[in-house]
Amino acid sequence: MMKAINLLHNYRKGVATLTLGVAALLFWGLCYPAHLTFQEQFQLFLWDADYWWSIWRTPGGVADYLAEFLTQWFLFSWMGAVVMALLLMTIQRLIWALAQEMGATDRDYGWTFLPVLLLGGYLLDESVMLAYVVALIMALLAALSYVNTEGKWHRTAFVVLVTPSLYWMTGPAHFLFAGWLVVYEMVRNVRRRDLWSGIGIAWGVGLLAVSVPMLAVLFAHYPAYRLLCGVDYYRYPEVVPWMQLAFWPLIALWPHLMGWLARWQPKKRALNLLRMTECLLLLAALGWSATRMDMEKEEVMQYDYLVRNRQWRRVIAMADEKRPKSPLSVTCLNLALAKSGQMPERMFTYYQNGLEGLLPTFVRDYFTPLPLGEVFYHIGMVNSAQRIAFETMEAIPNYKKSARAVKRLAETNLINGQYEVAAKYLRMLKKTLFYDRWAEQAEEAMGDEAKINAHAEWGWLRQVRYTDDYLFSEDELADMFGLLFTHNPKNRLAYEYLMAYVMEQRDVDRFMRYYPLGSKVGYKAIPRHYQELLALVWTQQHGTFEGMPWSLSPLVMQEMSDFARLHMAKTPEAKATLQTKYGATYWYYLMYPETLSN
Repeated sequence: MMKAINLLHNYRKGVATLTLGVAALLFWGLCYPAHLTFQEQFQLFLWDADYWWSIWRTPGGVADYLAEFLTQWFLFSWMGAVVMALLLMTIQRLIWALAQEMGATDRDYGWTFLPVLLLGGYLLDESVMLAYVVALIMALLAALSYVNTEGKWHRTAFVVLVTPSLYWMTGPAHFLFAGWLVVYEMVRNVRRRDLWSGIGIAWGVGLLAVSVPMLAVLFAHYPAYRLLCGVDYYRYPEVVPWMQLAFWPLIALWPHLMGWLARWQPKKRALNLLRMTECLLLLAALGWSATRMDMEKEEVMQYDYLVRNRQWRRVIAMADEKRPKSPLSVTCLNLALAKSGQMPERMFTYYQNGLEGLLPTFVRDYFTPLPLGEVFYHIGMVNSAQRIAFETMEAIPNYKKSARAVKRLAETNLINGQYEVAAKYLRMLKKTLFYDRWAEQAEEAMGDEAKINAHAEWGWLRQVRYTDDYLFSEDELADMFGLLFTHNPKNRLAYEYLMAYVMEQRDVDRFMRYYPLGSKVGYKAIPRHYQELLALVWTQQHGTFEGMPWSLSPLVMQEMSDFARLHMAKTPEAKATLQTKYGATYWYYLMYPETLSN
């Protein structure tokens, strides 16, 4: 036992770093995986010389290129979690390496985790690009290389050559290197009692660091503020978060502060106080990072990821574990119910927030329309799905391409027989690491009508899609679903979305007008929610179930009578019983909209 304790003591720094990595791995893999897959779909990393040059020729291009290479692995959430863990561990170890150069001892090792925890909290923002992290690492490596450079003139040449090169490779993260270097040389020269040399070096390094991005304005086609704050650090070019700027001085100064702490030799009581302060600050940083978690966004992203990968049963299982309420989550759930044949049976057993949860209003945004596009694609509105994919990609704030959108555009053009256009997108996908095999298989089918028609998904969508021109209108979606179903009465999804649309609107008259179309779908029995509304309509008009033309379940008729009795009672107790017993029915959705909206 003592031997194990001694071994742990000898390797405590490595164990602490490994603990950080494991914690990051488990967090991103278990708690926040959808934020990683979210990042992957809004870039298209190509193994292509033209693509390489288009990125490398911009300030920060090397960091951006390396970051996109790493981000493509986020397609697999656990691989993305490994990447994030390794990056955070690397930054922590580089801070420690610099702190050692400043005189830090093993006693101070725990302080290296504070800026890393704060950085981890910043990275919870899905708009922070991985290029920012890669740029920080490259700047820290430059600082460490400077320390290991011997000789006054060698160091001078190093600064003159590396500062502009580092700016071009990482963007303004070179300010981190410059800031660290200024403090390093000032401290070093003050110790030598040569203050003026320190001041001269500080002025020279500062002037060089500032002049490089200012000169870049002359030949880089970006606004000056982006060249000074970062071209590809944040997804929204016009936004510069204060934390993006704050980490440069924080990380630059941190090794020096640790070196200062190492030179302080406190007595036992003061040492205990210092250790307590260290623990409290680490806990505070961890707590602050936890406050930045947005689990509502994570839920929406997770639903969208599952729908994107056609994992319908996992969507439903996720909803059974925790009922979704956000419109986009409900949209994904409803599609999963429809694709698994459960929509008219179970739709209103889940929370429904009106049409926004069935077909969200289209907005010109880079993420919000994606679930709507999935609905249009699977229901057979291929051209509408294609339009959404294209407009979504064009709306990406940092002007990147989208692997997901390009794949969808290839699919829709294959289905429509637009092979030349499809070929353009497939050529792009063939240059990727994880979509190339799919693109090659799709290319083999291109032009082969028999193969496409035999494809389980593409062939079916060819049969059910619109073949005549029509004018798309969000206000007339019910009519468009009706036209889609009339074109091919085997399109069960079109019929069920038509019925769901009017039921969500509480439009009983249109439901009764469209309901007879269901005879062409081939239901073995009338779906549960349709029975509920039919029973309600009949009893409101006739009072009893005598002479009813539909074959309804005796259980539904009995529950309808019980619901009507409780509804007519108008007492708080009856209303509470209604919600408990019948909150998962269409009757409750229809009669108590104010309760459902709370």
